[in-house]
Amino acid sequence: AEGVFEAVVVGSSVFGVGFLVACYSYVNGSIARKRTFEHLGQIEVMNRALGDMSALDYSLELMLNETEPLTKEKFREKIYASEPECIRDTEVDFLFDLLDYSGNHLIDQDDFQL
Repeated sequence: AEGVFEAVVVGSSVFGVGFLVACYSYVNGSIARKRTFEHLGQIEVMNRALGDMSALDYSLELMLNETEPLTKEKFREKIYASEPECIRDTEVDFLFDLLDYSGNHLIDQDDFQL
């Protein structure tokens, strides 16, 4: 009777450890997948934002002629004024954040100084 009890305890312990490893593997895999999809989304935003370089070039030329700093909304208006083929607000936000070197939520001449 003692051997049966020990076998049940050992078997249950092995099963528990195996179940724990399987659960950890599943959870870890889904988190990694989620992170991968988030990164793919960011890459798509960058690709679309930089895909229409003529719109970006036109907008940058307009910005360099500005005397007042540009807010994100003014920047968006300048981008859309260039009539880009297809650009979304997420791409405009990405470009604004990219050009706002100082991080003050404005694009001004200081952001283009070396």
